[in-house]
Amino acid sequence: MIEIDATHTPYEVSDLDAGCLLAVISEDRVRVLKGVRRQLRLAHQWCVVNPVVPGGSAASWCDDAAFASLDLDDFLGGEGTPAVAAFAAEEFAAASGISRYAALSLLADALDLHHRLPLLWAQVELLEVPGWKARRVAELTRKLSREAAAWFDQTLADGERYGWPTIERTLAMAVAKFHPELIRDKNGPLTKADWDVRLEHRYGPDGAASGTSTLDVIGDSLDLTRFHDLVCDEAEKLKRAGDTDTLGQRKAKALGSIAEAQGTLDYEGSDGLDQRGGDNLDQRDDPDRAAGETGDAASEPAPQRRRKGRGLRVFVHTTLADLFGADDLALADTDRLGPILIEQLTDWLKRHGSIATVTPVIDLNRTGSVDRHDPPPWMVELVRERDQHCVFPHCTRSSADADLDHITAYDETGPPGQTNPENLAPLCRRHHLAKTFAGWRYVRNRDGTYTWHNKRGHTWLVTALGTIQLD
Repeated sequence: MIEIDATHTPYEVSDLDAGCLLAVISEDRVRVLKGVRRQLRLAHQWCVVNPVVPGGSAASWCDDAAFASLDLDDFLGGEGTPAVAAFAAEEFAAASGISRYAALSLLADALDLHHRLPLLWAQVELLEVPGWKARRVAELTRKLSREAAAWFDQTLADGERYGWPTIERTLAMAVAKFHPELIRDKNGPLTKADWDVRLEHRYGPDGAASGTSTLDVIGDSLDLTRFHDLVCDEAEKLKRAGDTDTLGQRKAKALGSIAEAQGTLDYEGSDGLDQRGGDNLDQRDDPDRAAGETGDAASEPAPQRRRKGRGLRVFVHTTLADLFGADDLALADTDRLGPILIEQLTDWLKRHGSIATVTPVIDLNRTGSVDRHDPPPWMVELVRERDQHCVFPHCTRSSADADLDHITAYDETGPPGQTNPENLAPLCRRHHLAKTFAGWRYVRNRDGTYTWHNKRGHTWLVTALGTIQLD
């Protein structure tokens, strides 16, 4: 392994003895400190050259920043930091090879350090405080008022100590002094502010999963007690029906039985369609559309509307040999739940066989087009299966919930056949907006890759294995 030292002299790592190795390690520490400092400098300058123009929208943690009126808390940095132009983070993320969220975090940290914690930033400039520690402090102090952040910054500098215990103690003092309303007994009673329902698909240390997930619920005591009673009653029914699993296992399975029964109820209207749902942007909020549907397309239910009742649709990637073989520990890949064991898949089919629908393998070579904006169901499934994540540079969000974008914008007065698999690609909502409003353009290449260009002339190639910057 050949490396280059600070004097630009190459050396072989395996040739270093203990003394030389320690010297190189010390040298590399300084290099890392400078690297993070440079990263924060560049991030702040990117914010400087991308201000919000009069009448323009600001970058936000919210995915629909272009369409929503946002409070200051939704902007990137804390109180007192300047706003940054909408979609600036997308360009920064693409050039940096990181996700949009990582770009937002880096830009926000740079803003806070420069405008709210200047004394701490000065220590980063002097390489006295590691950039990673300063970024963590910026994140922890973001919700503080500008006055509280300034007091925290000054107090920390006066003590001339930047160890983590000192940082935590000073932060606690700032909160107590300026935001006593934020102090709360961690062991105190939960309130309505804590209500939430969170679903987490469990993965092992090697990324493997076995179809087991966790559902955490905090809510009204009466509601949850009634629901728990319902779960226990259903678990008892399973026992009387001959189920020999433990009570805990039967209670977990009871959730599926309850969901199956509730799924047949119609909460959205007589046709059972959720008029608000949709994987594609419909005619009310599609950036590519300027007019509504006409003719047959208007009378046909939009393919993105989801019917209530029959639960989650999961695409499973496996072979017949694995599915019907003797190896229950073989893995199958799913679009929404990650990798699962064949044993779990066959169990799902046994337990939910009465409502399970097995669809044929999607023909990815199928061609065809329609003379309307919304693609038919077969085309939606084909595109999502062909491209299993958003095709924007470095984005890895699943195509299962992405918008299907017309690569060449749909023209109501244009030629027939504009909606076809070759002119459709999955884009997550944020990157769909960036493509529509921020000057991005792209093409689908004959080999299935995508070439993207931003308004500044930079180019990226998106492949199934990752993104390559071409310039």
